Amino acid sequence: MIQGIFNAYNMQERNTEMISIDKASDKSLYEQLYEQMKSEILNEHYAAGEKLPATRQLAAEHKLSRNTVVSAYNQLELEGYIRSVTGSGYYVENISAFSPDRKTRQSHNIQHSSRQSGKTFDYTFSYGNLDYNCYHSRAWRKCLMNAWDMISMADTASYQMSQGSYTLRSLITEYLYMSRGVNCTPEQIILTSGHQRSIDIITHIFSPSDYSFAMEDPGYNGTWEIVSRSPFRIIPIPLEDDGVSIEHIQRLRDTLLYVTPSHQFPMGSILPISKRLELIEWAAQSGSYIIEDDYDSELRYQSRPIPSLQSIDNSDHTIYLGTFSKSMSPDLRISYMVLPADLMKAYESSYSHTNCTVPTVLQLALIEFIQSGNYQRHIGAMKNHYKKKHDYILNYVKQNLEDDVIMYGAGAGLHFVAEVKNSKLTQTELISAFEQKGIRIFSTEPFWIRKNLCPENQLLFGFSAIPYEKLPGAMKAFSKIIHSL
Repeated sequence: MIQGIFNAYNMQERNTEMISIDKASDKSLYEQLYEQMKSEILNEHYAAGEKLPATRQLAAEHKLSRNTVVSAYNQLELEGYIRSVTGSGYYVENISAFSPDRKTRQSHNIQHSSRQSGKTFDYTFSYGNLDYNCYHSRAWRKCLMNAWDMISMADTASYQMSQGSYTLRSLITEYLYMSRGVNCTPEQIILTSGHQRSIDIITHIFSPSDYSFAMEDPGYNGTWEIVSRSPFRIIPIPLEDDGVSIEHIQRLRDTLLYVTPSHQFPMGSILPISKRLELIEWAAQSGSYIIEDDYDSELRYQSRPIPSLQSIDNSDHTIYLGTFSKSMSPDLRISYMVLPADLMKAYESSYSHTNCTVPTVLQLALIEFIQSGNYQRHIGAMKNHYKKKHDYILNYVKQNLEDDVIMYGAGAGLHFVAEVKNSKLTQTELISAFEQKGIRIFSTEPFWIRKNLCPENQLLFGFSAIPYEKLPGAMKAFSKIIHSL
């Protein structure tokens, strides 16, 4: 008994000694403490169930204010690394089985070994790759050739202004107003080389000392990856059946909130108008900004497109993000954002001397493609193509797998989240079972900030890369594996 108490004391003392606070650092004291304790937990230097030092004790040891320690503990609790017990203190959660490093290694090992062994798959349910894209359009290929000719006839090859072609931005302004109700001028639009570049710009025009960054959990991991490399503190916001939790947002102030309201990624829910209005009111009253990612608004199959948040935000606290990756092709690397007018000075002070990262030839080709009406015709054809696949999959599941699988996210986009009912396997085991039968399917774990909350029986089911004529075979093989589990 005495020896046990002595060991517990030594372990607690050893762990607190691992914390090193640099008061001369640009990083806040709270962030330093939070990050180091998180690292210690992930590296299992704190054991599951171990009691953490009392906030007053830790504050005294490192000459910190108690509020600093409480803030760090609160963030760790919010992200699921520790739990508080009323009247007792804080304890480390058992996350070893769900460690991001461990699960990522397992997932990567499966995929890496498949590539190393030269294994090929009969069907791949990947997300993002498009079997129907702009290169099927003769009109687009002609626009590319015309753009090359225009450049070859110019007297000089020159840099584009930082925001991109004014003509293209004007066309995007008109298109966004007609299709999404977005109210803006060409001066508010910035062309970027992809969504992650847009997020990177946003993290540079806001100060991490003035704002926090919150996002849906689960949410798009491309956003998480960029923001996690910046000094911003990331706050995960839980999802409800109809989208992001307003209750968890209401307590935040001075926050950049990233959301996908028209088709939540990855779960596919649509944020109802009541929540949209609450979000807008919260942003205006709390000094916050909403980052609205409208990544696949063109691909809605069962209803009219949902009006954008930006279109109903009279307080002008919404940053709108759009892309041509889904409507054209991901390899074009053309995205854009619409900044509120009051943020343009901050953008110009940081980026007025930078050059646009979208190649001139692609901007010129896209201008002609839109002006000729071929862009709208292409979207119509693409939407019909993917709607056929979307409907086929849902009908197949209803007829053959209704008791075994739930498909989340119906009605739009290029993927579902497939929930395998009554499965006792982990995601890694599920994925392995599919791969052994020649099907590649993917984990939803990368989209969770709090990895330990990721359901083991959910898989990302992308359908954009499988040709329609191969869908019957793919679904039959998928069904056979599900029934064998």
